[in-house]
Amino acid sequence: MKPIFAEKDDLNRLLKWCSDAPEYQKKLSSFLEDRDDTTVVVVEEETEIVAVALLKVQETEKKGYIWMYAKNKDIQNHPEIMQFSLRWLRTQGAKEYTVI
Repeated sequence: MKPIFAEKDDLNRLLKWCSDAPEYQKKLSSFLEDRDDTTVVVVEEETEIVAVALLKVQETEKKGYIWMYAKNKDIQNHPEIMQFSLRWLRTQGAKEYTVI
């Protein structure tokens, strides 16, 4: 299980995977746009998606947000996913973070 950054080409596959979470689906496409303050992290086991994290940083307030979605609750707070996400937030200037 290794977290990676999603690409725009992954959008349809990610939308289908999180179809049971419509509020998450609504945010997904905007987080994949070419913006400096958002990104999407995908976690796969072999070729199957097991978790998705939406990351956003508010540079002026130095705060970061992680919206995790996993169908298996044990994976949702997996240390590798959290470390990967926090590393990106810190490089974007976040001093604090909130997991939603």
